[in-house]
Amino acid sequence: MVFQFMESLGKKWVVPILIFLLLYDQTNFSKIKKYLRITSRALSKKLKLLEALGLVEKIVVDNPRKVFYALSGKGKEVSQIVLGFAANISN
Repeated sequence: MVFQFMESLGKKWVVPILIFLLLYDQTNFSKIKKYLRITSRALSKKLKLLEALGLVEKIVVDNPRKVFYALSGKGKEVSQIVLGFAANISN
Protein backbone atom coordinates (compact mmCIF):
# COMPACT_ATOMS: atom_id res chain seq x y z
CA MET A 1 0.00 0.00 0.00
CA VAL A 2 2.81 2.44 0.87
CA PHE A 3 4.58 1.53 -2.37
CA GLN A 4 1.45 2.26 -4.44
CA PHE A 5 0.98 5.58 -2.66
CA MET A 6 4.58 6.63 -3.27
CA GLU A 7 4.33 5.48 -6.88
CA SER A 8 1.28 7.72 -7.32
CA LEU A 9 3.21 10.72 -5.96
CA GLY A 10 5.86 10.08 -8.60
CA LYS A 11 3.43 10.41 -11.50
CA LYS A 12 3.71 13.44 -13.73
CA TRP A 13 1.78 16.53 -12.55
CA VAL A 14 0.86 15.09 -9.13
CA VAL A 15 3.36 17.07 -7.06
CA PRO A 16 2.83 20.37 -8.94
CA ILE A 17 -0.94 20.06 -8.42
CA LEU A 18 -0.49 19.32 -4.71
CA ILE A 19 1.86 22.27 -4.22
CA PHE A 20 -0.42 24.59 -6.22
CA LEU A 21 -3.39 23.62 -4.04
CA LEU A 22 -1.29 24.08 -0.91
CA LEU A 23 -0.44 27.63 -1.97
CA TYR A 24 -3.86 28.63 -3.34
CA ASP A 25 -6.01 26.76 -0.79
CA GLN A 26 -9.27 26.38 -2.75
CA THR A 27 -9.42 26.96 -6.48
CA ASN A 28 -11.21 25.94 -9.64
CA PHE A 29 -10.22 23.66 -12.51
CA SER A 30 -9.48 26.43 -15.02
CA LYS A 31 -7.18 28.31 -12.64
CA ILE A 32 -5.11 25.16 -12.03
CA LYS A 33 -5.06 24.39 -15.75
CA LYS A 34 -3.97 27.91 -16.72
CA TYR A 35 -1.27 28.25 -14.06
CA LEU A 36 0.30 24.81 -14.59
CA ARG A 37 -0.21 24.79 -18.37
CA ILE A 38 -1.62 21.27 -18.24
CA THR A 39 -4.18 19.78 -20.62
CA SER A 40 -7.77 19.37 -19.43
CA ARG A 41 -7.57 15.61 -19.87
CA ALA A 42 -4.36 15.25 -17.84
CA LEU A 43 -5.62 17.55 -15.08
CA SER A 44 -8.93 15.75 -14.82
CA LYS A 45 -7.19 12.39 -14.61
CA LYS A 46 -4.75 13.56 -11.91
CA LEU A 47 -7.46 15.25 -9.83
CA LYS A 48 -9.47 12.01 -9.88
CA LEU A 49 -6.38 10.08 -8.77
CA LEU A 50 -5.71 12.55 -5.95
CA GLU A 51 -9.36 12.34 -4.88
CA ALA A 52 -9.16 8.54 -4.82
CA LEU A 53 -6.02 8.75 -2.65
CA GLY A 54 -7.85 11.06 -0.26
CA LEU A 55 -5.50 13.99 -0.88
CA VAL A 56 -7.89 16.30 -2.72
CA GLU A 57 -11.52 17.17 -2.09
CA LYS A 58 -13.94 18.26 -4.79
CA ILE A 59 -16.27 20.96 -3.45
CA VAL A 60 -19.50 21.63 -5.35
CA VAL A 61 -21.34 24.88 -4.64
CA ASP A 62 -24.83 25.39 -6.03
CA ASN A 63 -26.55 28.56 -7.22
CA PRO A 64 -24.72 29.14 -9.48
CA ARG A 65 -23.10 25.74 -9.73
CA LYS A 66 -19.35 25.98 -9.22
CA VAL A 67 -16.74 23.33 -8.53
CA PHE A 68 -13.64 23.94 -6.45
CA TYR A 69 -10.72 21.75 -5.47
CA ALA A 70 -8.90 21.85 -2.16
CA LEU A 71 -6.46 19.69 -0.25
CA SER A 72 -7.85 17.40 2.41
CA GLY A 73 -6.14 17.30 5.79
CA LYS A 74 -4.09 14.35 4.59
CA GLY A 75 -3.31 16.23 1.36
CA LYS A 76 -2.02 19.24 3.30
CA GLU A 77 0.26 17.03 5.39
CA VAL A 78 1.68 15.23 2.34
CA SER A 79 2.14 18.50 0.42
CA GLN A 80 4.00 20.12 3.32
CA ILE A 81 6.27 17.07 3.61
CA VAL A 82 7.02 17.19 -0.14
CA LEU A 83 7.66 20.95 0.03
CA GLY A 84 9.96 20.50 3.04
CA PHE A 85 11.82 17.72 1.27
CA ALA A 86 12.32 19.91 -1.81
CA ALA A 87 13.53 22.81 0.35
CA ASN A 88 16.13 20.57 2.01
CA ILE A 89 17.43 19.33 -1.34
CA SER A 90 17.93 22.85 -2.70
CA ASN A 91 20.03 23.91 0.31
